[in-house]
Amino acid sequence: MTGQSSREMSEKHTIQLLIHGDNDRQALEEFLDERYDVIADDTLQPVDCYLVGERMVPTYRDALREHKNEVHPTFTPVLLIQQEGSRGTVPLPSEQNGDGAPLIDEVVAAPVDRTTLFRRVGNLLARREQSVELSKRYEDVQIRFQRLFDSANDAIFVVAPSVDEITECNPAACDLVGYSRDELLSVSPTETIHADDRERFRSFLEDVQETGQGSTDDLTCQTKRGEKRQLEMSAATLEDSKQSPVILSARDVTERKAYERELELKSQAMDKAPVGITITDPDREDSPMIYVNEGFEALTGYSEEEALGRNCRFLQGGATRGEPVAEMRTAVENDEPVSVELRNYRKDGSQFWNRVSIAPVRDDTGTVVNYVGFQEDVSERKEREMDLQLFKKAVENAGHAVFITDRDGTIEYVNPKFEARSGYTRAEAVGQTPRIIKSGKQDEEFYDRMWQTILSGEQWNANLINQRKNGELYHVDQTISPIGNDDGEITHFVTIEADVTNRRLRKQQLNVLNRVLRHNLKNGMTVIRGRADLLRESLSDDEARAHVNAIEEQVNALATLSDKAGTVRSLFERDVSAETVTNVTELVGDVVTTFSEEHPTASFNFNDPDPLYARADRRLRLVLEELLDNAVIHNDKPVPEVMVTARPSSERRSEEWIDIEIIDNGPGIPAHELKTIKRGEETPLQHGTGLGLWIVHWTVSLYGGEVTFVDDTSRGTGIVVSLPRMSADASVRGTPVEHR
Repeated sequence: MTGQSSREMSEKHTIQLLIHGDNDRQALEEFLDERYDVIADDTLQPVDCYLVGERMVPTYRDALREHKNEVHPTFTPVLLIQQEGSRGTVPLPSEQNGDGAPLIDEVVAAPVDRTTLFRRVGNLLARREQSVELSKRYEDVQIRFQRLFDSANDAIFVVAPSVDEITECNPAACDLVGYSRDELLSVSPTETIHADDRERFRSFLEDVQETGQGSTDDLTCQTKRGEKRQLEMSAATLEDSKQSPVILSARDVTERKAYERELELKSQAMDKAPVGITITDPDREDSPMIYVNEGFEALTGYSEEEALGRNCRFLQGGATRGEPVAEMRTAVENDEPVSVELRNYRKDGSQFWNRVSIAPVRDDTGTVVNYVGFQEDVSERKEREMDLQLFKKAVENAGHAVFITDRDGTIEYVNPKFEARSGYTRAEAVGQTPRIIKSGKQDEEFYDRMWQTILSGEQWNANLINQRKNGELYHVDQTISPIGNDDGEITHFVTIEADVTNRRLRKQQLNVLNRVLRHNLKNGMTVIRGRADLLRESLSDDEARAHVNAIEEQVNALATLSDKAGTVRSLFERDVSAETVTNVTELVGDVVTTFSEEHPTASFNFNDPDPLYARADRRLRLVLEELLDNAVIHNDKPVPEVMVTARPSSERRSEEWIDIEIIDNGPGIPAHELKTIKRGEETPLQHGTGLGLWIVHWTVSLYGGEVTFVDDTSRGTGIVVSLPRMSADASVRGTPVEHR
């Protein structure tokens, strides 16, 4: 038999005969039995093909239609045997409506021709074989789709056209929202969305039905346990219809969103960080910068465009030391982190101290892929450190003893001079209190006043007696200054002590000498002068009287020397304040006027310039009187001529110095006197004849000035007193000068 399929040859198809009348049924069964398994049962059986008589159609119509729908899409053919003379009570295939599969697939007229019957049945069974094959393929696709559907990582929901019902979901959807499949299929899709987003979600579904597809990444679902999860969702309709089901694919992006927010926060933090941050690429030539933040731009003055693509060494310059640069280079070569401080240069050329910290950035395999650098301007700190080092060196080398205590008086630091003065080493003193140098010469009231003063924030000044480690006593001028923090709280005290033991002894010696010179010597001179007067009256010999005159002259000289010794002592009784100011023009004019009245035979010439002010006090009058006295008394000319000038200095900066020049026509100052004054000391072989010039020299030195000697053959010889110049308004703040 030709045209038979392999199935027909190996396995017969099954055909059920639904024919009215035994004879017709038996005839058909004989025709078909040689090729097919024929069933002639009145009960509908699942077979490959049905041959139905026209009269039997009403009986089996519903059962046949139900069976064909159940096995769809597998094709189950129904062949109608149409009786001769039929009036068409059964719709033919071309006459059936399109609702579902047709009930009758082929028609053959009775009496049935055998060849026609086999051809019609064969064609129908061939169509069935094709449908079976297609059904298997569809089933395989359906199985694979279901597997993909169930194994998808993203949550998948199938939503009914009404968008009020979930008709299908995969396990990932259940895991996402925490509901079982049955629970999800019984709730509205909006119930899985957070209340704040439900209206927006419904609008999203409606837009998808309108356009056929859509996506969003800002919806928030709410799990069964009430947790919020960020969703990225895409959707599409299953059919080209506005009433089509919608398939939703939802991905949980909560962690990714959090990471993105964290990354954005870190990126903003890097961009806005108050320090410079750079990232370099070591895989590119010369490791150029591939990122700089705003802090780097502000720190260096270079914009991002100017910095990217360059190695950071372009910030270096002439003042950059090689050691920290070499240290960085070595660390980078060894893939190690490093921190150094070096001088760098901004775009405008200004220098700054840069603390550079570099660290390698590694990937998962440990390979260095980048270097991150942090740059911080530490110029202020470096300057403070250098100032602190300078201060420490100054304190360490100070000529006074310095020690620092905490608020309770415990010593935290002493300088070398303290060790030398007290005899206590630093190790012995630190941790102790200043009681270790207490002598017991000051009473408790003294220390109560001291603590009350310094704890109130005021400075303490006193003279006291300390005791060395070996028991020796020594005098000091003590100054204690409170040190406070930024909140104004006193935290420490710094004490400076000047050893004045020798100075006090010199003062005592000067007092004793002053008493001897001014009192004892003066009293002795008075006695000698009185006896000399008596001796002259008793002598008639002129030569003998001449000896008495010589004695009186020496007595007068010694008396004058005694007076000047008292003047010397008064010079050093007090210091000169930096704000002490006097009107030099007025003072010089007053002294010249006084001398003109006292010495009418002498000639005085004084220019009267605009008022000039200098750093001086009433002791300047002693200087002027001494110099004018020398110019007149020691002048060997019949008419002593003295020219006095006060002017801004011509040898120094005139805005800073004033010169008082006194020139006379006398023999000048003896050479040995000048040599002694210039050298600043007297020796047994080289000394002056009096105290006058020393008084001038010492007084002017107190003012920070200088005495110079002039020898002008055209004008005579004399002295120039140079004094620091002060402004007129400073005289208002200064100490007024008493001219008389």
